[in-house]
Amino acid sequence: MHVSSPDPVGHQAVSWARKRGLPILASVHTRFETYLRYYNMAWGEPVIEAILRRFYRRCDALVAPSESMAQLLREQRMNYDVSIWSRGVDREIFHPGRRDLDWRRAHGIADDEVTIGFLGRLVMEKGLDVFSDTLDELRRRKVKYKVLVIGEGPAREWFEARLPGAAFVGFQQGADLGRAVASMDLLFNPSVTETFGNVTLEAMACGLPVVAAAATGSQSLVDDRVSGRLLPPGAIHQFAEALKAYIEDPVLRLSHGKAGEDRAAEFSWDKINQAVADTYIRLIRQKTGARA
Repeated sequence: MHVSSPDPVGHQAVSWARKRGLPILASVHTRFETYLRYYNMAWGEPVIEAILRRFYRRCDALVAPSESMAQLLREQRMNYDVSIWSRGVDREIFHPGRRDLDWRRAHGIADDEVTIGFLGRLVMEKGLDVFSDTLDELRRRKVKYKVLVIGEGPAREWFEARLPGAAFVGFQQGADLGRAVASMDLLFNPSVTETFGNVTLEAMACGLPVVAAAATGSQSLVDDRVSGRLLPPGAIHQFAEALKAYIEDPVLRLSHGKAGEDRAAEFSWDKINQAVADTYIRLIRQKTGARA
């Protein structure tokens, strides 16, 4: 049994499998316990962690998308059998050749404007407040830039009000998403809720430097000062300084973007999926061996 979410259906599935003596593998995709921070309810994090711990301890093993997330799960005592099931990137969709100057112009972005990108669902837990506060700091420093926002969500109206002049292009997928990401000049990802950071990997595959919070996910992808910057979560002034450096130095953008593209090439779906298949086989053998 493979469960992918600790929701009521997941709990029922785990109970069903345990009654029948089936091996159970849970994949961890989201740091649910962090969401409360964005709604002034951080006091509830220990309660959510306890609920998650009960769920994951009833599983035989976990798979996490990054080593940083796997280590966090061990530290939180969710389970001690945690292996890596990473994520791949489609290099036919995400690559620098998808950059489209005509598309940029159609969205009000001039060829010489350096564009800071945001990619993801527009909800507060993605760090929209940190993103907008950081850009406020850039404006105070009189740094010129443009913003490109890819995604939809309930906080779009709030985000649009905080980012006057930004290009909001809505939800994109497939080749359209690849074109939109490659048409940025750098990605800013301040979120701390990611377990892996698909958006970070997609931007790297497009040859973009990434400025990200030093949190689970991005820590396993971005090499600080080589393919981007990893900075303390919520560090507005440090984020602004890092973005300013990339905006003002095209050579730095190019070299760090190329390093990120090379790193993204390591994420092959065939190799990644073999890792979870090996975990299935191991758990089945362990369960059948225990019965014997």
